[in-house]
Amino acid sequence: MEHIASVSRSSGLEQGGDALKDSKVQEQYRVFVGEKLHKFWAEKQTKDGQENILILFRKLREGIFASKRSDAFAIGVYETSLCLSLLFDSPIQTSSILSHLLPELYTSASIQPPISSVLILLLHHLIAGYPSQKTYFEHLSCLSPNVLDRTSEAYLWISTLAASLRTLNHIKVEALSRHDAYKQFLSVSKSSDETDDELVRLSQDAVHALVERLRSKARDKAWVVLRSAYRELSASEETQTWMAKCLLLSTEQTSGSGLSLQEWMDGRCRDGHLRPKEGAVGRWIVCKVR
Repeated sequence: MEHIASVSRSSGLEQGGDALKDSKVQEQYRVFVGEKLHKFWAEKQTKDGQENILILFRKLREGIFASKRSDAFAIGVYETSLCLSLLFDSPIQTSSILSHLLPELYTSASIQPPISSVLILLLHHLIAGYPSQKTYFEHLSCLSPNVLDRTSEAYLWISTLAASLRTLNHIKVEALSRHDAYKQFLSVSKSSDETDDELVRLSQDAVHALVERLRSKARDKAWVVLRSAYRELSASEETQTWMAKCLLLSTEQTSGSGLSLQEWMDGRCRDGHLRPKEGAVGRWIVCKVR
């Protein structure tokens, strides 16, 4: 299994080059890759290890695609690959997987997409195009009400989040991007199948990772606005609470990014965006962009 030929690289000419087009071989290879993944989680995780896992899943997807397989097994492979591409921060693979999975593969298999996959699609395009939302709206318009009910809480959440990003309402973005604001959409009853349970956990982690990346994008934009609007910043409790919300940073009351306001401010001082005001404790001069 370790050295099984890739369909795309062998083009069927290499010995065993068509092996991954066979459904039984695909299922055996999925077990092999699953064992590799479990070993990866148990050991110290490295970038090379992440890339190797992604390569193995890509090889399996190529076999599935070449064989035109469209069933629950194929969808499970694509969904797992999608989540891992997000957790391992491989946006190119994410885009490639999504282009086959939604809506094509779900439609071919007559399987309703889980809300996690739908939200991943929309969040991915909010991030990839940020601050533009053109591709987000293009993909949203292609989702039928059967896939994303326009009266559902999930739709209300993602549409309000997108609107808040457009209008630079960063305090509202901060509230909507807290884990408590969206975790109920992703809650699924426990399955008797451990593989399904693992995929549910992966999808929840993948959505959370995307939301954190979106928070980072919004934070950078909010800082541009604050930096242009203020000459000085203070360390008063009221100002710190307000800034933490504007910059989507963690406080004692929130469970957002693990980055605290003080850590973030220290980073901006190192970057030359801020400097302590001489003779004034707890005040910073905002260094304007030149």
